Amino acid sequence: MSPRNALLPLTVLLPLMALVSPLPAAPPAASTPAQKPALAQVEIKVIPNLVKFDITRFDVVGGAQIQLLFSNSCVMPHNLVILQPAAEAGVIAAVNALGLEGMDKGFVPEVPGIVAATKLLQPQQKQTIQFQAPAEPGDYPFVCTFPGHWFTMRGVMHVLAPGEKAQGAVRDREKVVNVPDALKDSGVTHRPLGTMAKPLVMRTFVPDPGLDEEVFAHHGVGKTAVKYDPNTREDLFDKKVDKSTGKTVLEPKLIPAQPGIPGAIAVSHGSEFSYVWDTTECRLLYAWRGGFLDMNPYWGKEPGGVRAARYIPKIEGALIYRASGPAPLSGGAGEAPIFGGYRMLEGAPEFWYRLGARLIRERVIPRASEGFDLEIRQEGGGADLSWSVSAKDASAVKAARNERGIRVSIQDRPEPEAPKSPTPEKTPKSR
Repeated sequence: MSPRNALLPLTVLLPLMALVSPLPAAPPAASTPAQKPALAQVEIKVIPNLVKFDITRFDVVGGAQIQLLFSNSCVMPHNLVILQPAAEAGVIAAVNALGLEGMDKGFVPEVPGIVAATKLLQPQQKQTIQFQAPAEPGDYPFVCTFPGHWFTMRGVMHVLAPGEKAQGAVRDREKVVNVPDALKDSGVTHRPLGTMAKPLVMRTFVPDPGLDEEVFAHHGVGKTAVKYDPNTREDLFDKKVDKSTGKTVLEPKLIPAQPGIPGAIAVSHGSEFSYVWDTTECRLLYAWRGGFLDMNPYWGKEPGGVRAARYIPKIEGALIYRASGPAPLSGGAGEAPIFGGYRMLEGAPEFWYRLGARLIRERVIPRASEGFDLEIRQEGGGADLSWSVSAKDASAVKAARNERGIRVSIQDRPEPEAPKSPTPEKTPKSR
């Protein structure tokens, strides 16, 4: 008989039985189901309008199974990526190198140092991920890797050392800003106004009040486009039955070009005087009195509504000037101006742009009534520029050279005209 199967003497067996028999006999091992380790659950949300996570630290036990629910309640896309302690610089560098692949990969590069990551969530989306916490104690940063977001969207997953007591989740204490309410309480309205001393300057989409085609020498023409869903990042289609084949086909949902001018700068000096200066043609397009712009169609109705289908702001007041004909200031046949920017000078914006080798500075100087002035200065090489007045404007526009450049005086129209809203039939000429 082998030693493995030898019987123990009774005098030895009885004491051993006394050690293990006080509790009732357990059921056979085969009948006990295997127990799965419990999941440590964590929930992290995006603070709306602040580009921050609501949790800045949470504690886990090394090697534990983690279930993390991430909710994006912001208006921008976000993800959540947990990193090894020293991996942030390398991962961010890899994100920056993704280029056009960034959106396709959710801005999560395939590089070492990533413990766990969600996909890139669109506004109001949620995702639950499961992963195993690292065994090594320490601080594991988590960030949003959407470009630029990691500066403010960051926190720490703290892996506890043996014997270390867990703390409750640490929450960001910054006050949540509700944008519609904040605008309402601040006095800002959808009908903003500046003053003569402190004008309001807005770069925005503006209406075309019926300007000559010659005015838009360097603009393109708006075209019909396929409607786009920013949540899914996909174009939208309707299902239609092809009468010739009887098969169901997808037809794109089309939206017409809007009858407005993009990239213009609208300036309000109060109800006394407002104007639009265009950054493509680099010239004054029109001016009016009696109000500024009704931004409800463009911004959405208060509080926090959606934009109208025809989302061009409305002019409030009456037009006192409309540009006509080719650009009055020209550096050569077909030479396109290049907009550079603007600065505030003596209470009014001074726009600057390049025309060939010349740098031009132009300022609109308002008057409370009876007209306004343009001041144009030239810097750089080339012959002195001159200002040509179109035949339509000959009676109201006078230009003269002075020591600073060109001074253009413009008189109000004898009978200011109410701006006309473009009709749907005219939308193909939209800019």
